[in-house]
Amino acid sequence: MSPDVVRRKLSAVANYLRDLRRHEGITFEAFMERHYEVERILELLIMNASDIIMHLLSSRGEAPPVSYRAAFLRAGEVGIISTELSKNLSMSAGLRNILVHEYEAIDYSVLHNSIPAALRDFTRLIAELGN
Repeated sequence: MSPDVVRRKLSAVANYLRDLRRHEGITFEAFMERHYEVERILELLIMNASDIIMHLLSSRGEAPPVSYRAAFLRAGEVGIISTELSKNLSMSAGLRNILVHEYEAIDYSVLHNSIPAALRDFTRLIAELGN
């Protein structure tokens, strides 16, 4: 992945964040009417972020991580992103797996409550990688 692709993916993350902000502060009832939209936005945020992180790890000669979670954690260990952010993003990888693979039933109250954290963490990702 070239630096241009990383920039495009960071731009995509910014666009998805803009879309997610429309759901910030939404009531649970209104959220349930649009939960599929929020699920897809979160999935796209996590996938684009993990693509970027995996590329940055690879460009440093790191072995390919076995999972999105491992990639985020390793990115914190090697200083690509802060350790705190890497831990937060690693938790989002589990959410992505639930959304995509339906390994578990989705707890919509947890998903609804995760919107502020996603806004915070993916905004921080852009800030940390965009400099």
